[in-house]
Amino acid sequence: MAAEKKLTLSVIKADVGGWVGHCATHPDMLVRAQEHLDKAVKQGMLVDAKALNCGDDMELIMTHHRGENNTEIHEFAWDTFLDLTELAKRLKLYGAGQDMLADAFSGNVKGMGPGVAEMSFVERKSEPVIIFMADKTSPGAWNLPVFKMFGDPFNTPGLVIDPSMHRGFRFRVLDIFENKEWILSCPEDMYDLLVLIGASGRYLVERVYRKKDNEIVSVASSQKLGLIAGRYVGKDDPVLIVRSQSGFPAVGEVLEPFAFPHLVEGWMRGSHHGPLMPVSFPDARPIRFDGPPRVIAAGFQLCEGKLIGPVDLFSDVAYDDARKEASKIATYMRRHGPFEPHRLGLHEMEYTTLPQVMAFIFEKSAIPRRSDLEDELYKLYPHLKEIRVVDPGIKDFEAVQKTIAREAAHYVQEIAWEGVKIGISCGKTLYYVVTYLEQERLTNPHIYPLSLTRIFVMPGLTSNSLVGMMSTKYPDAIAYNLPSMPVTSRAEYEKQIKANPELQKIYQDIWNVDIMLLAIGHLAVDKPGFMALAQQELNLSAEQLAAKGVVAEINHTPINAQGEALIDKKDKDLGALTDRIIGIMAPELREKAAEENKYVVAVAGGLEKTEALRACLKGKFFNVLITDAYVAEALVKG
Repeated sequence: MAAEKKLTLSVIKADVGGWVGHCATHPDMLVRAQEHLDKAVKQGMLVDAKALNCGDDMELIMTHHRGENNTEIHEFAWDTFLDLTELAKRLKLYGAGQDMLADAFSGNVKGMGPGVAEMSFVERKSEPVIIFMADKTSPGAWNLPVFKMFGDPFNTPGLVIDPSMHRGFRFRVLDIFENKEWILSCPEDMYDLLVLIGASGRYLVERVYRKKDNEIVSVASSQKLGLIAGRYVGKDDPVLIVRSQSGFPAVGEVLEPFAFPHLVEGWMRGSHHGPLMPVSFPDARPIRFDGPPRVIAAGFQLCEGKLIGPVDLFSDVAYDDARKEASKIATYMRRHGPFEPHRLGLHEMEYTTLPQVMAFIFEKSAIPRRSDLEDELYKLYPHLKEIRVVDPGIKDFEAVQKTIAREAAHYVQEIAWEGVKIGISCGKTLYYVVTYLEQERLTNPHIYPLSLTRIFVMPGLTSNSLVGMMSTKYPDAIAYNLPSMPVTSRAEYEKQIKANPELQKIYQDIWNVDIMLLAIGHLAVDKPGFMALAQQELNLSAEQLAAKGVVAEINHTPINAQGEALIDKKDKDLGALTDRIIGIMAPELREKAAEENKYVVAVAGGLEKTEALRACLKGKFFNVLITDAYVAEALVKG
């Protein structure tokens, strides 16, 4: 068939603002959307178009001759949704623009938030098309009804008695987690097909073709918002296009699967299973517990690209029993409260709001240790007198930081004694360490800053600020600060404090604390250490520092891959910077780490810091290491 003869039917949807929570679309939004569509028809971009809604989702139903994935059509839809977002903001609608996940249009709305279902075909003599729109559910909701339409003879007798359908249909199935696809035919591949699509949270029926001539008959949106955004931003609320009659399932066969309100994922916060209730257009307002999930069916007769309709197909009173059954199922499921199977399983909850809650719970859990990795690290680095490797469970950098910080806080509380002198460096990891220290657990601690280098990035994470924060944990603590002075070098600072014996004593005492808490920095200039100092003072980028051999820092001292402190001034830039470092530098840390009665504790983790940590281990700048299993494995493997 010639491409120019084909008509393209595009359904592009987005949630750009809910009227009273998530239940409906404001009438002004529908009017504005239709104005955009009418203008595009008048300009000749579209043949015809309708704006409909299901719950708080806006659907743009468009016919045109530009083919699937057309940039102009998708950009038009994107711009329309942006304008609707602005209107939603003015109306103070809930979740204005929540499906618009990209900053700017990039050629195709797929992967940018909106859901898309498109198909191109040559119109038959009579072309009935049904567009299903759902709210408070995900694309997997179509798996069961689409299988019944095109693979189940108990639903679709035409598969048995209609010669034009008797050979069956071909299903295109997507694995949305691993980006794989399968083409499976019914009836011969039926069992294989059900193996996949029965797991509707992962495998989706995206397209269906008639086997005898490979004619497209159905297409579903398959975008998963959680996978696009990496977090919960609302359910996907999918759309489905189905052609019917004359060699395809009859309208009644297409609609029949929805007489069974099967369980789908979605409902409240996208975190629950509930029945998919078939409703008429006016009843597509999911209100009870933000649901239960709804589906509407808009029937159109296509005529030279014109959308004749819609007919509200689920307004049929024959679906009243399905609605009653759905209400009973909803009540039954709701009685489970936060328990499965009403709430989704943990795997499905990964892209809902649950991970944020799990982060709070995690902070109350026991910390698993990896003694096998600790043993391997002892063999590689025998100068360490204590190694603690914890398993954070996930590779998220902040989760790793928090896990090792909790272990470090426990460790400090284990080894500390009354009147212990503790020195603390700077950084986000040590901030978490202080956070996890238990109130009043230590008795009469003396707390000192290990550095004073003037850096204006993240000032709340400097040694002085962490000393103050830590001292609030203990009513009998004695905290010391190093005052900031308008000097440009360590030598100038030490010269000035000689005039104040009390201050000079504090400065000298820092070298003799019992426990030193240190973080290790890698090449990133948005940290409150040497990297930030280089950016602030000499505008040196991470790439420029790397070219100078810097791979790490410890208490503001730059370190190369061989574990050497870069303070010999062979490089004028590094020399100028290290002159500004006030506090204990790397060679002095090495001396203290070699003393039997000193605890020089490095708290560092996250795969980003692997090479930085390896370099500092070579330099023997600490004698206690607290890190995570991912870094430990990388260090062991070399």
